[in-house]
This record gives sequence, C-alpha cells and structure tokens, in this order.
Amino acid sequence: MSKINEHLEPELRNLKWWGEQHFELNQSKAWQFGSTLLRLTRGLQEWRLEYYRPRYQYDYEQQWHCIQDVNFAFPQPVHVERYMFKETHNTFQLMPRLADRSVVIRPVDPIYIPAGQRGTLYISTPLWVSGLFQAQKEPLFDIPVILPKDTWFGPDHRSGEMCYATAVDGRTELNLLKPRAFRAVTPIDFHNVSNHQLRFDRMNVPVPALPLYYSESTGRLWTSQIKVIYEGNDRPARIKIENRTPPLAGEVAYVHPPRSPGGALFNMFDSIF
Repeated sequence: MSKINEHLEPELRNLKWWGEQHFELNQSKAWQFGSTLLRLTRGLQEWRLEYYRPRYQYDYEQQWHCIQDVNFAFPQPVHVERYMFKETHNTFQLMPRLADRSVVIRPVDPIYIPAGQRGTLYISTPLWVSGLFQAQKEPLFDIPVILPKDTWFGPDHRSGEMCYATAVDGRTELNLLKPRAFRAVTPIDFHNVSNHQLRFDRMNVPVPALPLYYSESTGRLWTSQIKVIYEGNDRPARIKIENRTPPLAGEVAYVHPPRSPGGALFNMFDSIF
C-alpha cells in the first residue's frame, strides 16, 4: 500500500467525493475511498471496473483521494467487472447510496426517554458507492465502501431479517456527530407518550426505505427524518418516515431515491422497555 500512497492527492477538507466524471476513450481514473481502491476504464464498447477491499476495515477510515498514477498494481485479490455497451459515452455519475439492507445500530450506551418526553437522536449509517451510466435507471455497480458485518434482527431465528450491524455514538446534538465522507445522518425523533420510561439497546433503521440528500452548508449527507411514537409495552411503536429533513440540515439537494419505497411496515425494536 505504501507505493499507492505515494500517488495520493489528499482532499481532507472536501467530504464530497461524488459527481459527474468525464472520460476520454481508453482513459482510466482511480480513487481510494477509505481502504477501498477503485479504478474505472472507458473502452470503445465497454466500461471496466476494478476494485480491492482489504479483509479488515475500520469505520474511522473516512478519507478519500484521487490516485494520480492510474496504472498502479492492485493488491490481491482484485475484483474485475466488465460492462458491455454498443458504444460508451464520455460521462458517468459516481454516486453515494444508502445500504441495501436495514442497519441495526447499537448505541455505545443504552438510551432512556422518560415518560412524556421527546427528543431527537442523530445517528449515521454506512454508504455504498455506485456508478450510473448514460440512461441506465439502475447503477451498473453498487458496492459498500466499508463492508458492514451481517446480523440477524428478529425475535427468533425464523422470524426476522438479515441486516447489517454498526456501532454508533448516537448524539442528541448534531455538532457532536463528526461529519464523515462515507456515512449519512438519519435524525430519529422519539415521542414517549406512555406513562413509563422507555429504554432501547439497539434499533433497526430501515435505510432502504429512505431517500438520500446532500447539504452543502453542513457538508453532510442526510436521510429523511424518522418519527417514533411509543405508546406502551402492549403495542408496537409507531414508525413514520417523514418527507423532510430537520431544520439543522439546512438547504438540501436530492441525491438518490429510496431503494425500496412503499408502505412496508417496519419493526425497529426488539428490546424496548
């Protein structure tokens, strides 16, 4: 990796790594996103993608760089994908996407909300990098920058779903949540309208149902706000995906629609008291 690092051009202050890319015929471009390496080459009738992800990755690997020496040798194993076209165009969109499964977050410390109280928790979930070419509606490639661990969420091994797991520092103040290039912020607004204290240890965030936005003023990627209304142990919490971001997000630009829009019912909690 040391030889690769010699050719990196750091862009530490700019968290916006996505956007339209322009390619001449037979030109290659390469990036390092966290610890993932990616190279894309335009041919006359194909696009060629190569990427490498190390076996062990860490969530603090949030820097990105353009690799100037595009002919560097990839570490092994390298993944290669080729996409055939009648002819290629000279532009494509490199874009962020939310995870393709729900993400189970486990706050470092349990969260308590007293009876009759409400509050907003800001959490973040990992991003994918995708490539949109020409008039294609679905991306040609769609890979996680940092591959999350798998986890099962449900009351038993037969009822539930396979999700991703991530530990978070859930913050009640946005300025305490460090901006990260490869994570998007989701505000979760809790209303405890029951007559007893609410506690949760982990939460299943339905990120495939959320749209993705970018706020230039905050330098962050955002999702819609989720509202959780808790009425007591004898009924499930009511979950509502709102069609807005909170005022603290500032003015936002639409980046990507939800992966799975529609009226699915979400079970966000399996340990709520």
